[in-house]
Amino acid sequence: MTIKEFYKTNPLRFIVLLLINISFYALLIIGTVFSIIETTAIQQGNFKIFLITILCSFVCVMADYLMQGLTNYLLSCQEEQYNIAIRAKTVNHFYEDQKDHTVAQVQNRLTNDVVQSQQNYITPFFSLIGGVVIIVSAVILLISLHWSLLVTIVIMVVISLLLPKLLEKPLQKSMLRISQSNQKYLDCLEKWLNGLAEIQRYFSGAKLFRVTGSAAKELEDANVKQNGVMQLLTVINGLVSVVFSLILFLLAGYLFQQKLVVFGVITAVGNCLSYLKQGIQFIVTSYGQMKATASLNKEIAKTAKPVRKTQTEKIVTPAAISTSNLSLQFPNGESLLFPDVNVKPGEKILLTGDSGAGKSTLFKLVLGQIKPSSGQITFKNKNGNIVNPDMSKIGYIPQDPVLFPVTIADNMTMFSDKLKSALPQLVEKVQLAGDIAKFDDGLEQKIDLNKLNISGGQRQKIVLVRALVHQSEIFLIDEGTSAIDQQATMQILREITSSSATVIFIAHSFNDQMKEMFDREIHLTKT
Repeated sequence: MTIKEFYKTNPLRFIVLLLINISFYALLIIGTVFSIIETTAIQQGNFKIFLITILCSFVCVMADYLMQGLTNYLLSCQEEQYNIAIRAKTVNHFYEDQKDHTVAQVQNRLTNDVVQSQQNYITPFFSLIGGVVIIVSAVILLISLHWSLLVTIVIMVVISLLLPKLLEKPLQKSMLRISQSNQKYLDCLEKWLNGLAEIQRYFSGAKLFRVTGSAAKELEDANVKQNGVMQLLTVINGLVSVVFSLILFLLAGYLFQQKLVVFGVITAVGNCLSYLKQGIQFIVTSYGQMKATASLNKEIAKTAKPVRKTQTEKIVTPAAISTSNLSLQFPNGESLLFPDVNVKPGEKILLTGDSGAGKSTLFKLVLGQIKPSSGQITFKNKNGNIVNPDMSKIGYIPQDPVLFPVTIADNMTMFSDKLKSALPQLVEKVQLAGDIAKFDDGLEQKIDLNKLNISGGQRQKIVLVRALVHQSEIFLIDEGTSAIDQQATMQILREITSSSATVIFIAHSFNDQMKEMFDREIHLTKT
């Protein structure tokens, strides 16, 4: 996140926002000028000047209130528009880079990190501008009164601007620690709450509370530490401001005694000191916050940067698969070694094996969801030529298929309207027509992932249609009919195995009738 990018979100609004912000803080010092005139007018008994000045002061106060409200509104609009843009870029980056990102990592970047950056970089930027305007306006006012006041202010500003350097690194570390702790907390929730039903079944709530509580405490500690560093910075700034205020007040009194300034300067010096203190505090705190966010902003910019696409050969619908010396090494030291497999175009393969032998893992390797430790996977077209595969043309039907909170039709076509016309016929093929007829909106029925308004079998049939409508020439079915009754399963398998598509089917339980539908069996053993 940079000010330049924030400006580009809506340049006109940013400029208006900046001008209003500058005017708001400048009016504070103008109000002090009116205070000097009012007090001097009372001393001199000039009631007319006093009333006019009071009226002008009132107008300034009202204008300040209006500008403050308008500034907050415009800033909120600019921030929301920027957040939408940065989140869209980030989602696009995570989608395009083809790397394995955890849900917690993506969530953390889109929520906590963006908000942290906004609160500790964009908002402080405008406070920093306000502090500069206050200081500059005060300098102009004080130099018009006496040069010695200007010299004092310059010394104050120089010393104050050096203060953030003291805590710059601790602030950066505390900011990154919050981001990392929040990501760990989200990751912990994702891993443990996904198995909440199983935890409830075995009455293991105590373990859940300990694990999530520990992760939450780490996040809370990170927030407390950051707050402590910020408070230390505020305390140091406050002490310096008090010392500077005393010096400036004593100087103003001395100048009046020497008849070098008017009486109103002494009575208004309190306001001037207060604003100067506020200006210095704005500069110190805001600059410190912005510097502390530098590392986080670099990380946000990195994941919002467009992914450079390398020129690749044309992708082709694959029809055959072969593997060579394929293996997968796990972090715990265990490994899976796969036999060389050569599946020809149109072949129907029954994939069986021991539990943990790697049947589902082999599918994930083929789909590119995980990378092999060694070996390679080769895809071929119908003519046996090696091709760069179009992965969207590989129909994958897992035991627990992924659906989205949209209509049944959109889940089948994956949001391609031109494919919808083929759905009624395919729905018949997978024995889903009767179920669709029961929904009020038919294929346009929206799937509710929270209330689960469809059964497990219906979910699997929807994904089967998804594979069929995209004209897949390879079907990888991983227990993809486990929730479908046997009669419907047999009918679906007849449809699929009678097609020209290449089919690899994983099933733990199958009868002789089912086995006869396949050309051969590949059995994996656990080594």
